[in-house]
Amino acid sequence: MESFHLYLFLSQRPHTNAANHNPVPGMINAFLEKTRDTVLGNVERPQNLTVVEEKCGRNGRVALSWSPVAGAIGYRVYRSLCKTRGYEVAGGISSETMSEFPFFLDDTARAGNVYYYRVCALDGSWREGPPSRAVRVRVRSGRSVSSIEKRLVCSLSEQRLYCFENGSIVNILRCSTGAGGTPTGNYRIYSHRRYVYGATYVCEYWMDWRPNYGIHSWPRYRDGYRDYEESLGTRPRSRGCIRLHPLEAYWPYNWAPNGTPLLVTYASFGKTPLCGISASSGLAAPSRKWHFAEGYTGTGFIEYLLFFNPSERQAQAKTTYFPENHKPITEVYFLKPRCRTTIKVNDVVSLPASSHAIQIESDVGIVVQQAMYYEYAGRRGGHVASGIVSPTKTRYFAECYTGPGFDTYLLIFNPNRSETRVEINLYAEEGALPKAKYIFPPLSRNTILVNALQGALGHSLGIQLKSSQPIVAQRSTYFSMSSNPNGLNGGHCSSGMAKPSKKIYLAEGCTAGLLDEYILLVNPNAVPASVSIIFCPPTGPFGHRLSIPPHSRATLSVDSIPELANTETPSIIESDRPIVVERAMYFLLDSKRDGHSSEGLTKCSRFWYFAEGCTSGTFDEYLLLFNPNGSESHLQLSFFGESGEVVRFPAAIPPMTRLTLHVDGILEVEWRATACQIESDVEIAAEQSHFFTLPRQ
Repeated sequence: MESFHLYLFLSQRPHTNAANHNPVPGMINAFLEKTRDTVLGNVERPQNLTVVEEKCGRNGRVALSWSPVAGAIGYRVYRSLCKTRGYEVAGGISSETMSEFPFFLDDTARAGNVYYYRVCALDGSWREGPPSRAVRVRVRSGRSVSSIEKRLVCSLSEQRLYCFENGSIVNILRCSTGAGGTPTGNYRIYSHRRYVYGATYVCEYWMDWRPNYGIHSWPRYRDGYRDYEESLGTRPRSRGCIRLHPLEAYWPYNWAPNGTPLLVTYASFGKTPLCGISASSGLAAPSRKWHFAEGYTGTGFIEYLLFFNPSERQAQAKTTYFPENHKPITEVYFLKPRCRTTIKVNDVVSLPASSHAIQIESDVGIVVQQAMYYEYAGRRGGHVASGIVSPTKTRYFAECYTGPGFDTYLLIFNPNRSETRVEINLYAEEGALPKAKYIFPPLSRNTILVNALQGALGHSLGIQLKSSQPIVAQRSTYFSMSSNPNGLNGGHCSSGMAKPSKKIYLAEGCTAGLLDEYILLVNPNAVPASVSIIFCPPTGPFGHRLSIPPHSRATLSVDSIPELANTETPSIIESDRPIVVERAMYFLLDSKRDGHSSEGLTKCSRFWYFAEGCTSGTFDEYLLLFNPNGSESHLQLSFFGESGEVVRFPAAIPPMTRLTLHVDGILEVEWRATACQIESDVEIAAEQSHFFTLPRQ
């Protein structure tokens, strides 16, 4: 989505209540002020410098991100009011910190100003390489919130300093604490000292939180900085203080005023966060029954169920978990009327830390979605899936890849009280592959690694499931596209389609910036399918045709179409034969190197519902609302919080156009978990996307 690439953070202005406290760019510290060496550093120019938008408080904060530079140990960021001259140091960040929490935050930007930023990488000798291209940003005035409560948490077990605003982590810095111990407990920052001198060294950006204890940069000696990098974030090394990287120590010093609470604890707060993107199709109506074949609460996985009760009375949702090889576990959740409710499945008592299916029965119509966040075999990310209302005897998936670095799973739930026979048909781009047949026990969840099926490895596949009794099925894929630890990795999940269709809608779709888009099409018929796709970018409709051979899958790289190489791409897909469609998108920015996929919508609707929705902390939420009609659509969006609050937002969509709504930008919805109900005067298509950096708490 194009709108994602203009990224503003919002926060309080730096405080000025401490003597010698000067956060002006160009006066950061001696380490940052170091002038460019006459010898150019042995590192490349940073690429993909991007100004990114996220909401963290009020007034100006600019957040930047860029792709990692091989061999760089850190970066200096420069800022100017003019694109061609006058650049001063705005701050810095180390490469290791950037790889974990991929934002450089500039809190000294003034609302209303236009700034230009450039970044230089630093080699092993701290010499600067060539500067990146300049990026421009106009700092807007922040929208006010009720208050901004700041606090610091130092985790001794993780050697991390966490910076919280209103309960959400906005920055994570590596630190090194006392080799002989750092006192634990609750403290407050009570003074700021720009320099603290020893006999042979100086510490910069010192914040006192206990007599003789501070948060500060690692020491600078008369002969320069010594190498403390190898212990930072990995093991204690100080005399009891909390040491930070000299490129980064200025940031909490400027950010945290006197009186800011500090908790020093051995507790874990997540360390490396889970970063990624997710997407899900909307649900056209509430239902009294919902099913999920996917579900896992083992090591590295966090699972949530999101309930939305749109009715005027309390709902009673009987939720039964079916763990593999264990007895079912049932809980009853009471859902307040016109509210969103969040259940952390990992906290369900007696539920084994394993795979499971879920069946939900409610006494009134509700909407349910599932969110999962994970670190699996080096893949970090998350996905959101919409619940399945009814089991069916067929289920189709257009996206399924089993090449290097991809693990694809079929999750199959047999909700019947007798065993069920299931046939799996695989459709490669070259044609049909050997079938696989299974018999699943009653009331069981089952996991199939598609990579291990006969002939399946190394193929781009479509899948058809045929069952003797109605079943529930989902497909989950976890991927790493490169052996490089900074390469594209993550995962996505799809609920597939119950049956093929001749007309399919995709509301999401974008090739702009760092997004790559693919449309996956499966022809399960014995004759070729002729397909026409009408893309609807802002410049107007654009047509594309292709033919899919019998019993095969086709892959369309939308970015490869010159007319669609850098734009929003909602689409209408029509075929002379019933086909199956999914859309997959991959995102390449800092550690948010993830992907998502969604099944195509076979019908538009005047009503759409989303139980998931989050705009707090480092979550960005987007609604993708596509009007495929010849007349304008008038909408009423209603956002329902967890405490009964309701926010209304009207909108209009021109014909054959998509509205990309950044939900974080709606004042009353900021910093909240909400469900959404959409009412339109004409039938539209709707999807939802999230961009997130989630600490593992």
